[in-house]
Amino acid sequence: ICWATNIILLRSHKWIASPFQLLFWQVLVAAIVLTTAALIVNGVPDIHWSGKLIALMIQGGLVGTVLAYWAMSMVNRALPAITTSLGVLMTPLVGMACASLLLGESVSLSLVLAALLIVGGVALGTVVDAIRSKTSHR
Repeated sequence: ICWATNIILLRSHKWIASPFQLLFWQVLVAAIVLTTAALIVNGVPDIHWSGKLIALMIQGGLVGTVLAYWAMSMVNRALPAITTSLGVLMTPLVGMACASLLLGESVSLSLVLAALLIVGGVALGTVVDAIRSKTSHR
C-alpha cells in the first residue's frame, strides 16, 4: 500500500525541485522517523565506534539510501507504474541469488517456492498488462 501510494504521489506531484535536490530532506525525515522508532522499540544502543563502522555507515547511507532514493524516484517518474512495480518485485530474487552464489548460502524449498510465486506474480502481471494494452489500442 505504501509503495503504491509512493508511485501515485511521485507521478502526480508538480515538481519544483528535482529528486536529487530533495534527497537531503527525504533522508533527514526518514532518519528522524526510523531513529525515533528504533529508540522506542529497542532503547539506546551500545555502539562500539570504529573507523570500519563509520565507513560502513557512510557507504550504507550514500549507496544504500541516497542512491536508492534517487534511483527509485527517477524510475517512478519515468516508467509506467506497472513496470516499476513488477521490476521491484524481482528484488528478493536478486538478493537470494547473490546470497547463494557469493556467500554460499543454501536455498531451501520454501525459498524456491517463494521465488516461484514471485516469478508467477510478475508473469501474471505482465500478461494482464499486455492484454490490457492490446484491448485499449483497438
